[in-house]
Amino acid sequence: MKILDSHIHIFNAKIIDNVISRTELVDRVCLYTEGIHDRLSLTALLNDMASCNVSASLMLPTSDVGNLEKTNRACVELAEGIPELFTAGTLHPDYNNIKEELSYLSRAGVRVIKLCSFSQGFALDHSKTRDMFKRIQDFNNASEKPFSVVLDTLTLADQYFGTDPKNTTTPRGLFRLVSSFPGIDFIGAHMGGLGAPFEELTRDLKPLPNLYLDTSNASHTLSTNQFVQMIQTHGPGNILFGTDWPWFLQSDEIKLVDSFLEKAGFSTQEKEVVFHGNLEKILGIAI
Repeated sequence: MKILDSHIHIFNAKIIDNVISRTELVDRVCLYTEGIHDRLSLTALLNDMASCNVSASLMLPTSDVGNLEKTNRACVELAEGIPELFTAGTLHPDYNNIKEELSYLSRAGVRVIKLCSFSQGFALDHSKTRDMFKRIQDFNNASEKPFSVVLDTLTLADQYFGTDPKNTTTPRGLFRLVSSFPGIDFIGAHMGGLGAPFEELTRDLKPLPNLYLDTSNASHTLSTNQFVQMIQTHGPGNILFGTDWPWFLQSDEIKLVDSFLEKAGFSTQEKEVVFHGNLEKILGIAI
């Protein structure tokens, strides 16, 4: 079966060390830290992909305002000439040239915007944030190659990183955003609410045509029955296979997610949609 990973990172050691120093968080979200410092390079990623026949992976960067252009260009350059690697771009509500940066990313072949509201320091309901999404939606309405938006959903960020709770992307906040901008396909990372109580996920995050959920990390923090209920509720056409590499090994995640899809009663064709078809549609590719 063809496999595309919708959620990977190329982190530096400083970011990794900052996270693993928070041992309670590591345990709570079940991060696999053994040997992680050996998994911080592009070579390590490509080797891991080759070992389990992952055809392509999507890299998800974010940045503060000051380094936004530098980050986007560095990621585009890194992915250039590597057919197995696709990159998202990133934006920020306080960035002054959103329309121009969208044009640059589009010319560079980027089809996904990654946002992390808690680390980038913005609230989903702020007027500047909504203006940013309006600009993305306006761009999509005028383009044959629309952008999708991935949102990080670590609901425990304020507790473990001291960020402003107003800047956390909650299941309810994500649903309101997706409902407000039907011209954008949104991807809720970690099944829409990493660390959120399951009742919030089921109550506040109802299926929508433009809402996708990726499997990264949630395959460890949700119980088997909870995970199966989520993917059955949202359906195979709105689920993306993702690993959160380097926090998890792709080979392990393929087996684990496949077992959940099997328990959910997904057919072989429906599994294909989850493992590669949905991401191919979002990226506008065929591998």
